Amino acid sequence: MIITEINYKGRDYTCRIVRSNEDEELIIAGTSLLDVLMPYPATDGSDGFADKEAEKVDEEIFFYTADSNLRLPDDELVKELKEDNPEWFD
Repeated sequence: MIITEINYKGRDYTCRIVRSNEDEELIIAGTSLLDVLMPYPATDGSDGFADKEAEKVDEEIFFYTADSNLRLPDDELVKELKEDNPEWFD
């Protein structure tokens, strides 16, 4: 299990790193981070991001999942991720 921290506005958010089927490292974040990065609904005039820093942080994230999923063993987390991203995982 590889864990990383992403800092936004002085707060650290625990994320996981998993490998894709092409051995690429992908950052998986919890929805609690997504909620602070994108507190506004996306509309024609707004992308929903809190600010430019939030948009930059979001570019590093491959996928958001329930915070509780971040505590799963690697194989179970990948199984969850594969449901929405089958082309990225064996």
